[in-house]
Amino acid sequence: MHQGGYRLLGLWPLLVVALCVGFEVTILSQPGVGETYDLVLQGGRVIDPETGLDGIRNVGIRGDRIMEISERPLRGRDVLDVSGLVVAPGFIDLHAHGQTNEANEFQAHDGVTTALELESGRDFLSAWLAARTGRALINFGATVPHAGARWRAMDQYTGQADRMGRMVRESGLETEELAEVRREVGQARYEPVPPGRFASMVAGLEAGLRAGALGVGVSVGYYPGATRGELFEVYRVAAEWQAPVFTHVRDVSLAAIQEAIAHAAVTGAPLHIVHLNSMALGEIAVALEMVASAQAQGLDITTEVYPYTAASTGIASTLFDPGWQDRMGISYRDLQWQDTGERLTAESFSVYREQTGTVIIHMMKPEWIDAGVGSPVTMIGSDGMPYAPGAHPRSAGTFARVLGRYVRERGTLTLTDALAKMTIRPARRLESIAPAMRLKGRIQVGCDADITVFDAATVSDTATFEGDLTFSQGIPHVVVGGQFVVRDGVTVPDVYAGRPVLGRYRQ
Repeated sequence: MHQGGYRLLGLWPLLVVALCVGFEVTILSQPGVGETYDLVLQGGRVIDPETGLDGIRNVGIRGDRIMEISERPLRGRDVLDVSGLVVAPGFIDLHAHGQTNEANEFQAHDGVTTALELESGRDFLSAWLAARTGRALINFGATVPHAGARWRAMDQYTGQADRMGRMVRESGLETEELAEVRREVGQARYEPVPPGRFASMVAGLEAGLRAGALGVGVSVGYYPGATRGELFEVYRVAAEWQAPVFTHVRDVSLAAIQEAIAHAAVTGAPLHIVHLNSMALGEIAVALEMVASAQAQGLDITTEVYPYTAASTGIASTLFDPGWQDRMGISYRDLQWQDTGERLTAESFSVYREQTGTVIIHMMKPEWIDAGVGSPVTMIGSDGMPYAPGAHPRSAGTFARVLGRYVRERGTLTLTDALAKMTIRPARRLESIAPAMRLKGRIQVGCDADITVFDAATVSDTATFEGDLTFSQGIPHVVVGGQFVVRDGVTVPDVYAGRPVLGRYRQ
């Protein structure tokens, strides 16, 4: 594009959308030079990983869209000088269990503008989307969970399924009565879905896709009763709908990773393997090579890692069934109770497993994380936990940690490569099922004004395993849909700019 700008007249709305498809657009405006924008980010280092743009630019925003990216001065009702700072696409987290505004605030201060629950998904998706719409700090969305569809397909749990549906309709999603029903069906984790009930399970998955799901969440590591035949059926349906499967594989092993890849290969289902680092452990190099080889063969398979040496999950989950020490290669002292920070013993493990709650699992070595973060086949996903005092620091610091530790301090990644893992690559993973993602993960004219502004010299995580969550530093400004949710390092009160990200089958 030339440096003078274009007057697009009546074609402007169509061309604005068309432009957000991978071209470096340095000047574009409507109706012409001298326009006043709602917001101008002035003088920052604009980096767009898709086009390769990396230069000092001014960004003009009107409403919820980027309308001009220019070297010339721009006028705005609100002009913010961001000289010396990086202006990047807002970070997209494909793996965020924290889906409340309390969790969103920490995510926003970590540069996240879109946080999605794709591993575990969300039951009663329509109700959940309605409850969050207009009330969320950042963008949100979820998959349909295989876990829920499978137990509802079992004849022995039809009564609980009916009760749960009535409870949601009458009282909403967050009640103790609902939690009690979930406990009642806990045994379903160990039970297979009979082949005669596969059709019912499939109907549940398809209903979730019609409700706007972003794929199918297959967290089979938490329900060992699922047979390979059952999983094959899930992948087959995902392939038919071309809905990506987001899977926590069956267990901590290369064999489990191979199982997921095999299902995707023979069915044609798009596949994303979550937190590959905690699934492969010391065999991370082989697991990364498996994914790279699958991609080289033309398979639609992607993966992610988080930049910490500890995992986190519920202590009552099947992951801690007998034999967990051998499976994970750890012992009681490697477990940290979230609520107190204490390391566990055999006695305290027994008490807390009966009590239920969340545990942090110190199970990985730094060199395994280095390999995962630095690999060209990975994205960054936080696996962030719901907010709680003492929660895993990945819930608050994942993206700043990558920028601070792995880009600035260690040079494991270039800045542009790191941003690509956090922005354009997650966006592309979802574009086939979520049309809205074609306008995210990019700093381009016509794209959504979801923008993270950070200081490359100071950005870093501050949350630790020893204390409560704390905000990342060096990320002074975060814009969602053209509105500041963080400005000058402070949460902007009473701004709920987040919008639902919906699958294309939404009816």
